Amino acid sequence: MLRLNTMTCLRLTKKFVYFGIIASMALTSPASQAQSILKKIKDRAAQTATGKILDKTDKAVSKVINKTLETANPEQDNPTGENSKDQTLEDSGQPAHSVKAFSKFDFVAGDSILYVNDFSNEAIGELPAGWNSNGSSVLVKLDGMEGQWLRMAQRTVCLSDNRKLLGQDFTVEFDMFLQIDFKGWLPPSIRFGLLSTGKADPSGNSLLSDPKGDKSLYMEISPLSTGANVVLESYKNHTRYFNSPPQNSNLAKKWYGKVVHVSIQGQKERLRIWMDGDKMYDVPKAIPLEGMFNQLYFQLSSSPYQDDQIGVYFTNIKIAKGMPDLRHKLMEEGKFSTTGILFDTGSATIKAESTGVLKSIADVLNQNKEAKIRIIGHTDAAGEEKANQQLSERRAMAVKETLQNTFSIASERLEATGKGESSPVSTGKSKEAMAQNRRVEFVRL
Repeated sequence: MLRLNTMTCLRLTKKFVYFGIIASMALTSPASQAQSILKKIKDRAAQTATGKILDKTDKAVSKVINKTLETANPEQDNPTGENSKDQTLEDSGQPAHSVKAFSKFDFVAGDSILYVNDFSNEAIGELPAGWNSNGSSVLVKLDGMEGQWLRMAQRTVCLSDNRKLLGQDFTVEFDMFLQIDFKGWLPPSIRFGLLSTGKADPSGNSLLSDPKGDKSLYMEISPLSTGANVVLESYKNHTRYFNSPPQNSNLAKKWYGKVVHVSIQGQKERLRIWMDGDKMYDVPKAIPLEGMFNQLYFQLSSSPYQDDQIGVYFTNIKIAKGMPDLRHKLMEEGKFSTTGILFDTGSATIKAESTGVLKSIADVLNQNKEAKIRIIGHTDAAGEEKANQQLSERRAMAVKETLQNTFSIASERLEATGKGESSPVSTGKSKEAMAQNRRVEFVRL
């Protein structure tokens, strides 16, 4: 209850800080420029110059909020600092993020990476290179959070730069962050979906006005202060193929003000969608069989809210194809490799969304009581070779300890080692190649 009251006060504080910054800018600028600056501040997702102003404003506000949070919650750990993540692992010997939070999560990522994008090395205040949009959505940094995020502007569709076919079996993952200053009227609805564009350009302008293509699907979230209304629809040649009527989800209350991992899995006609480990949909015949998806898009509708009252952000996109038969590969072929066990950057802290893969491995081991495995960590070639070797060993050990402590696999059945960057499976320096090399391998002994 104390935190709720604190956050309410902080929202009011944020408004006063924004007012003070805007007033200061107006007073210190020539009269002819003051009105222009105020106008640009209202449009948070304009061009690059505006993005820089907003970035400075956000940082100033965030510093005030962070300082207030530290005062109000002096015992709360810093969840974003690299030192705190590594220290947690080294002190306890356990991954800092408990996979128990995703105990029912059975998502397993595809085994061949097609596309990854965390927007690193992209220009702040610009749309990602190769993407297309009909509005002013831009990349931003969020103070206290890792990486760069695509901030959606209202009345906007954003098309990715992926051009590869996903196949009939595929997985799509990304992180979403929602900040909504609820004022009593309805915020804009949020859509994310997939398209099969056929012969059309996957990022062509025609898809911005009507993102349907030869076939399509989308999940729509209509935020409410008490949760959200969610809808799932698919189309074949602009004709509705599947529709799940709007349903109010109380789970959505957990989606605001935190990073939410979205996982999508397609197996021919079957479609499953998870939000932060909670299964939202499992539909046997949601996807038309004809055609293959080749485009991911995001869309934000309009509302009475100002742009600075609505924060809808996306990052860490990963698309893969294939559906690994884990039992066959591990027990019959004797080896299984996965990029689905994820770690915090530069650390051995296992992310909760890795639970599906870990649970599947534990299930195979529980079904084959005599089986023993060696866990091998691998990294990409970024950074120093010695550091990568040590990191791969720590990550393998973190997986071993999770299988022991969370899934009750006897320690004598598990070995852990690391090979660092010495055994790549993909050459080149593309994001996709590097992501394919960041993997955990399981070898039957």
